[in-house]
Amino acid sequence: MRRRISLPIKLFMIVFAFVLSCIILISQLSYRYVQKEIRTNDIYYTNQILDKVDQYLTVNFSSFQTILFSVETSVKANIANTEVIKKQLRELYELNSNYVSNIYLINSDLSILGGSTTTRIFDEPLSDRKPLFDAADKNKRTTFVSDPYKSKYSGWTVTMVRYLNGAPTPMAIAVDLDLNAIEETLFKINKKEQMNLALITTSGKIIAGFSENRGPLSIQDHTFSIGEMSAEQILDTTGTSLQLHTKDGLPVSILKKPTEKFNWFLISMNDESRLEAALSRLENYYLGLLVAGLLLSLFISFFIAKYIRNPLYALKTKMKRVEQGDLTTAVTIKRNDEFGDLSLAFDRMLQQIVELIRRAELHNELERKLEIQVLQSQINPHFLYNTLGSISNVIRLGQIEKVDVVIGSLIAILEYGIADASEKVSLRQELRNVSDYIAIQNIRYNRHFHLIEHIEEGLMDFPVFRMLLQPIVENSIFHGYNGGGIEGSITIHAYRKGGFVMIEVIDHGEGIPADRIQHILIADPSAQEVKRKRIGLNNIHGRIRLHYGEQFGLQIISTPQEMTCVRAVFPVGSFKGDV
Repeated sequence: MRRRISLPIKLFMIVFAFVLSCIILISQLSYRYVQKEIRTNDIYYTNQILDKVDQYLTVNFSSFQTILFSVETSVKANIANTEVIKKQLRELYELNSNYVSNIYLINSDLSILGGSTTTRIFDEPLSDRKPLFDAADKNKRTTFVSDPYKSKYSGWTVTMVRYLNGAPTPMAIAVDLDLNAIEETLFKINKKEQMNLALITTSGKIIAGFSENRGPLSIQDHTFSIGEMSAEQILDTTGTSLQLHTKDGLPVSILKKPTEKFNWFLISMNDESRLEAALSRLENYYLGLLVAGLLLSLFISFFIAKYIRNPLYALKTKMKRVEQGDLTTAVTIKRNDEFGDLSLAFDRMLQQIVELIRRAELHNELERKLEIQVLQSQINPHFLYNTLGSISNVIRLGQIEKVDVVIGSLIAILEYGIADASEKVSLRQELRNVSDYIAIQNIRYNRHFHLIEHIEEGLMDFPVFRMLLQPIVENSIFHGYNGGGIEGSITIHAYRKGGFVMIEVIDHGEGIPADRIQHILIADPSAQEVKRKRIGLNNIHGRIRLHYGEQFGLQIISTPQEMTCVRAVFPVGSFKGDV
């Protein structure tokens, strides 16, 4: 036999699983959210730094362009006076020496007029200037920016060169950028923001940044690699960010951003081990939170189960005593909740049961007066006898198809009649019972009593007494149509009028003499009615008056040999009562 699990244990398990699941779910979602936010904020912050560096380079680019245009204007104005040009080149160099290594003119023979001290003294032609001059000569209307290279006079530099249009001899203006100044700026950012920034070309050469003794980098010949990926491969990857591992297995994150003015890239490399250490500490915190949640779940589940178990067991114990016949027991649960209400209701129920038993024992006369309710649920033996006789007759006459009708209607009437007599039913249910009753009578008397229903909309659910209409219809057949001697229609009409609901049963039989109408509703049941166990009209009249008041009940209107109308009057307010 399967072992039954008690309700407190089930409740404990349900609450424990629910609370623990909620804590686990919240912890996991919180951890993933915090992890995502940390990474997102880190990427956002790094992008902000890269944007500021790019703005710094854009400003420098504008300054370099201004220098080139200033030199171009000065040279054109003093093309015949070399000393004035040298002086102006020197002044421009000294003014911008913080981020410029040299400002000079390149002649077609590759000799120069320079602004720095060294180039003012040594201006011999150098072959490494040829690519610069050729690039300027090829792009006469734009400014050419070289790749980084090692200059004899400026060191590791990048040169911006522009062809001097309008000069009597081919000539180009050049500005060597001070990459050391740019690198110092990047190193300051690296140190302050704990980052590793670099400025590289599209071919992967380092212009500035990425100190050789800093970070998990492999730097050789001014280019770099991380793990198995070279600088060119990193630049070729789609997207602005990627995750890599060094040869030692350390995780790093890379962010890249193209500069606005130069054909260069800004690269940020961050060591992920610091971020992973922080996330590891966060994982330990959430593991502790889960353990605390487990203990909290156990405590809450035990408390709730105990809170439910104690009054539940008390109620169960008291109910077993009542089941064993001890009606004097009382459930005492002093709680201001549903269990307290249940305890009070149970005590009141016991008191009512005891009171009903006492009243039943002490007042047999009261039980006799309640016969009006008992009669509603009694089976009429005479009706049952006649119905069974009708079934026998139709079988004997070979009318087999009517057997199912009679039996079905009889079963419906019996089920309807044995229900609780004090329970109200809808008018729809009462009409269905009347229809079954007339179907049996039609077969019994071999007549056609046609049932006509005129029910005002909305009154089908009006609450009425059980067995309200059948006795009236039975009187119509028994008295109005002379016990089935003649046939005719029976009309049931329900309608509202003022503050009343009228339900009428109308037949067109023999009618009732006027001198008998006033005695029908006040007389005791006749000896014949008692003998046949029939419910009389006075019974129905009394039930309505007892329930709703003296102004309600039955009204009888009859014209001999024409029509009889039995009208039941109810208050409209009872439509909101219990059905």
